[in-house]
Amino acid sequence: MKRWLPLGLIAVGVVLAVVALLFSPSEEDRIRARLTQLEDAVRVDDGAHNPLVRHGRVRKEFAEIFTKEASARIVELDERLGSRDDLTAAATQAAVVYQTADVSFGDTDIQVDPAGMTAGVTATATVTGARHGQPVRRDEVPVALRLEKIEGDWKIISATVHPRRAPDAP
Repeated sequence: MKRWLPLGLIAVGVVLAVVALLFSPSEEDRIRARLTQLEDAVRVDDGAHNPLVRHGRVRKEFAEIFTKEASARIVELDERLGSRDDLTAAATQAAVVYQTADVSFGDTDIQVDPAGMTAGVTATATVTGARHGQPVRRDEVPVALRLEKIEGDWKIISATVHPRRAPDAP
């Protein structure tokens, strides 16, 4: 009986390892989840415009999404944001400019390097929003993101927002 116990425990361990491998999310799925987290973090809801509350929430989310040294470049505006703090400030400011705003990523192409430590993402960000007193507008902008796996989590290290595609008519 005592000889079968270690063999039984080994068998259970092997089964659990196989189940974990089969049902654990792929690297692409984990990156898509990070993009969804970013979509949620930058959303501006009507009536939720307290800048201090928004800044605290965005700062907490961005600490999980971006590296501290993350940068962003907005080609159309010839603007560069050089740190996570700059990104947080810009996302906080969005609630001052927009009554509502929503971002969603589509046409997403994810390329993970063979070592599984860095990834490139190209996508179309659809930005739907209404400035205060203005009608809702929808723009599509191509984006390119670079991510790095840090302590097992994917974090964005850089983002480039290319010139927008033709907006919908108001």
